[in-house]
Amino acid sequence: MVGPSPTGGARWVFRRAEEQVIMGSRVLVVADDLSGAGDSGVPFALREMRTLLALDDTGDAEVFVADTDSRHIEPDLAAKRVHEALDGHAQGRVVFKKIDSTLRGNVAAEVGAIVEHADGAGVLLCPASPATGRTVLGGVVHINGIPLHHTDSWSAEPGDPPVDIASALDGLKVRHVALASVRGKPARLRERVAELLTEAELVICDAVSESDLRAVATAGSAAATPPHWVGAAGLADALAELLRPGYDIEPPPPVEGPVLAVVGSVHRVSRQQADYLAERFGHTRRLSARALVDAEPAVLARIGEQLNDALCTGDVLVTVDGPVEAGLARELTAALAEVCAPATERAGLLVLTGGETARAVLGRRGVSGLRLLNELEPGVVLGRTIEEEPGYVITKAGAFGAPDTLHRAVSAVRCGRAVA
Repeated sequence: MVGPSPTGGARWVFRRAEEQVIMGSRVLVVADDLSGAGDSGVPFALREMRTLLALDDTGDAEVFVADTDSRHIEPDLAAKRVHEALDGHAQGRVVFKKIDSTLRGNVAAEVGAIVEHADGAGVLLCPASPATGRTVLGGVVHINGIPLHHTDSWSAEPGDPPVDIASALDGLKVRHVALASVRGKPARLRERVAELLTEAELVICDAVSESDLRAVATAGSAAATPPHWVGAAGLADALAELLRPGYDIEPPPPVEGPVLAVVGSVHRVSRQQADYLAERFGHTRRLSARALVDAEPAVLARIGEQLNDALCTGDVLVTVDGPVEAGLARELTAALAEVCAPATERAGLLVLTGGETARAVLGRRGVSGLRLLNELEPGVVLGRTIEEEPGYVITKAGAFGAPDTLHRAVSAVRCGRAVA
């Protein structure tokens, strides 16, 4: 069990040795965007497993987190990138495939690649993440109790959300474990999961709480041939708890220097969080999405100089206004990274919202990887770049959290607290 300390200091974790199933395992996490890579990798870091989030597919660590940057590319290429990550790093490791908790991206193609690599061992899937309001009931993803297809979570996506998980996995043979079975006797759940793993390519499990996810992870780990895993941060946390009980995490030293926050996500929740930051930061620059994409290099350079100058006098927030046209996301994040490039060298802390935004900004700065350190709030991850002159980075996906989530995270790191 994990949570904030009673005094608001470093995160603590109760040890439960009787629940420990596997010790000393190495892990491969494969994610389709950078913010998801962070929130699915950090549960292992919290348990003192050295965790590297690699942007360039190089390096080594007890837990290697590969960002395939494949959410918005063609399905065949997405599957190819997953296969490459598996071929390069899966040997001798527990395999965990991170998918978006709302099933965005190339879910069928990428999970299909995992099924092929499992080679008959089976795949156990549950994208629930109760800490951020994502649950699975009846094989359907729910957001704060509402079925996914009745929410606006796919408002920026080109199609409609799937009505259930199975329909997002076109072409795969799946079976389902209902919540009643997940909450039944552990021995019976182990038998049921083992049975279904031999009958189907993939087993979908319901879960609406962290204890449900622990039950799923325990049952799957008990299989004669442990399966590959597919899910979101919630299942990653349950698996990490089995692999190694956690320890207190030392808070980082207080970060010096100004903060550069780049909110590239246009989700409604991200806009609320940006507005909250804007009231407290010294300088806010709202950039038109269309104007950014169309801007000449000289214009981008001039904006970059202005942002860099603004950091001399305080914290800076950069946001994107206006709709992002389908097919222009890559061009937009590249332009956003370009205008922020000078300021990223001066900032003491980078706050990056949106996986593609984070990837573009860090890539433009020349960052090859992040050492994951801590989770400031659910889905809000603190890392440190692995370059010669390391810097601190907070990453967060766009679609969850309270209006003050980013501000609390910044305050925690600035004051040297591990948890806000």
